[in-house]
Formats: sequence, C-alpha cells, structure tokens
Amino acid sequence: MGRFAMPLCRRIQCWYNHTNRQTTDRMDTAQTSYSFLAPATELARGSMAAQVATQLRQAIIALKLPPGTMLDKAQICARLGVSRSPVAEAFARLEAEGLLEILPQRGTVVSFLSFAEVREYIFIRKALEGEAVRVLAARRPGETIEALHANIAAQRAVAEDRDAFHKLDLQFHELLLIPLDYKRMKAMVDTARNNLDRARQMTNTMRRIALGIEEHAEIVDLVAAGKPDPAARAMRRHLDGMISELEALAAQRPELFVRPAPRRSSLPVIRHLATIRRLPST
Repeated sequence: MGRFAMPLCRRIQCWYNHTNRQTTDRMDTAQTSYSFLAPATELARGSMAAQVATQLRQAIIALKLPPGTMLDKAQICARLGVSRSPVAEAFARLEAEGLLEILPQRGTVVSFLSFAEVREYIFIRKALEGEAVRVLAARRPGETIEALHANIAAQRAVAEDRDAFHKLDLQFHELLLIPLDYKRMKAMVDTARNNLDRARQMTNTMRRIALGIEEHAEIVDLVAAGKPDPAARAMRRHLDGMISELEALAAQRPELFVRPAPRRSSLPVIRHLATIRRLPST
C-alpha cells in the first residue's frame, strides 16, 4: 500500500510539522541575517509599505546592506512579520529612488555606486541648494542663522564621532531648506541626498569631516553677511568636494561601483552578477 497506507489525519499532521519547521527555520535565519530590521510590532503607525521602505532605506544608506547585496524577500517578510505585498511595494519605491535594482527572474539587489549618477545627483543638489543659500543670504532670517550657528558649534563638538557628525550634517542642510518651504524641491533634494549618503558614509574620514565643518561655517558666515553670490559659490564648492573623495574610494574599493559600459555597445549593461552578494543564511 506504500506511503498512502498512513492514515489521512497522520499525513496531515506530518505535513503541518514539516511546514512549521520550514517556517521556523526561515524565521530563525531572518533573525540572523536581517537583525537590524524592527519587527512589525515595533513599527510606528502608518503605511506598512512606507515603514518597510524607511527601514530598508536606512539600512542601505548606513551600509548594513552594502552595494551588491541580494535581498531575500521571504526572510525580510519573516523578520518583519508582514506579508509580501508591503515588502514588494517598498522594493518598488526604493527602486524608483535608485537604491535598489529589480532584476527580472533574478531578484532584487542593492544598487552599486555609479559615478555618472553621483555627478547627476550632485548637479541637482548644487542647483537647488546653491539657489537656496542665495535666497537665504538675501533674506538673512535671524532664527535660521542662529540655528545654523548652533549646528556648527555642535558639529565641532562631535568632530571625532562620525555617526553624530553625520546626523548634524543632515540637519545643517535641512535648516537651509526649511525657511523656503518648497516641498517639491525638498523632496528632490532628499532623493538626491539618499543616493549620495552611502558614498558619504564611506568617505567620511576625519580629514573630510574637519574640512566639511569649515565649509559649512563659511556658508553660514556668507549667509549671515548677506552675500548671496559668494554663499551660492561656497555651497557648490562644498558639494563638489565629494567627487574627488569618491575617486579615491573607487581606486581602493572598485567592487562597490558600477562597471562602465563598453563604448562600442549601445546595449544597456546590467551589473556584473559575480559581484552580487547574499546575506549569510546561518
């Protein structure tokens, strides 16, 4: 009679036990591989997809998910305790922001750094933030200038703490945009900044931090002095500094960057699959 001789209720119980073991194993693996993600019970209220996207975005920017990491949707769902739908929606949002690349029939991978994209995002930020400080220098809003001076003082106090400096650096650039209250412009700057922050995290040496603080101070002094054009030029120089830092990083860590397409070919080039990483499964 073979395996069908087993009573139906016992076969069902065996199937349940096997499925339950698989689910438990997957959840244990997810706890290990994606331990930096907060389970759904710990998430703040709001759109689940937005919350998932925020967590993954932060992990990518902080290099907890480095360029080339292949994401396991099942493990992420198990870790967060959510269905596949909000995770798929989060992946789509992050692909639109340039942080993920969805490869048909292959999976989803954290996008590699690209010099072409970095230059484009810096171009966007120079245009928008350069004009923002030009406007601020013409207006000279007292509260904003006072907040900027306080921010610079805080930056100097934490100059040897890269994480603390990074938060204050983000706050500095936020303070420059808040008085304008241009929501669409801020969204564009935020998207550009998110794509640049991974590179900045990797190039934030003590020398670069010290230089960045002085550049920030120069911008604030020019805004406070009511010098629109010099303030805009100082901002553009500040943002341009990232290019030379990235060139040095690319020489040291070429595997983090997109391999340029051969000039003879007009076909789009997908990242070299050999460089795609997978998080450990144990």
